[in-house]
Amino acid sequence: MPEKENVGRSLAAMIRARAGRGKGGALAAAVAVQTALLLVAVGVIIAVPSGKDEAAFKAGKRVSLPPRELEHRAALNDFQQAAGAALPVERLSTESLLPENSLPELPALPSDSFSPLVQEAPVPEADALLAESGLNAALTGLPGGFSELDLFGIREGAGRFVILVDTSNSMFERQRDGVKYRFDFTVIKDEIAALVAGLQPDTQFNLAIYEGGSLAWQPNLMPATLENKQAAEAWLRGLSESPSASISSRKSPGPRLIEGGGTRLDTGLRQVFGFEPEVIFIVTDGEINRSGRTIPQDELLDIIRGLQRGLAESARIHVIHYQTAVTKPEEIATMRAIAGRNSGRFRQVEAVLLE
Repeated sequence: MPEKENVGRSLAAMIRARAGRGKGGALAAAVAVQTALLLVAVGVIIAVPSGKDEAAFKAGKRVSLPPRELEHRAALNDFQQAAGAALPVERLSTESLLPENSLPELPALPSDSFSPLVQEAPVPEADALLAESGLNAALTGLPGGFSELDLFGIREGAGRFVILVDTSNSMFERQRDGVKYRFDFTVIKDEIAALVAGLQPDTQFNLAIYEGGSLAWQPNLMPATLENKQAAEAWLRGLSESPSASISSRKSPGPRLIEGGGTRLDTGLRQVFGFEPEVIFIVTDGEINRSGRTIPQDELLDIIRGLQRGLAESARIHVIHYQTAVTKPEEIATMRAIAGRNSGRFRQVEAVLLE
């Protein structure tokens, strides 16, 4: 760079020329040197290129939306905001429609001039219509509807069933070692009444009792209509709980079967099997005898096998043992065998003592 060297030599010469001058000359020389250096620096900056490219502005792609599309998006946004929040609904009130105590009083009517519950031409009952048309007898043999049954915790489902209850004097009173025990038979009545009340209308059922003979509530299985269920409960509740009561003295629209004295479970079974049920519930304290002599277990099971053969499908027999203070082991064994050999269940229920 010859130019820069010449400038430097000139400045040095000027400094030497003025070195001999006074203090004022030195100050002037310093100012001149500073000024010269500034001019040199400015010239270098302007004259020498930096080697870097100058900044250039580049525009990107321009997003352009048609005016209709912008309007659609704005409208859609407004709709979504409005749909997201529930509109307030003012509570309706009728208090302001009529002033208080402004309604006129209703006119008085004679009590004998308005009777909405009396029908001049009452609708005949369905049973009566069926009887007149001759269809009632035909429908009697049809299988009943299905009901869920629960008697003392034994659950079963059936459309045709019978409950056979021991009403011999030992169910109400029994003596052992000189001590007389009295039992509350109402517990059994309550349990059976609850089962009957829950039956479906098209389920067919019957109730029967046995002691020296047997007695049924009705001659056939009956549909569980409200009327029949109420009648069955009334008959059940009306059974005397006196130890001296007997089959011959009890009243019922159903048939009696008398086969001698004792506690004749065999007689009761013969009667209820004639109803051709799917399920039989037996409620007993376990005492089974013929004129005071115990009926052996094998003999009783043979009788039941013969009765089962008379059915198109064997009945399931459940046994509820009403457990008194004097139950004998052989009685329990017989009851278990009856249930076990006939696809049933056995359950013991403790008898409630009366004070």
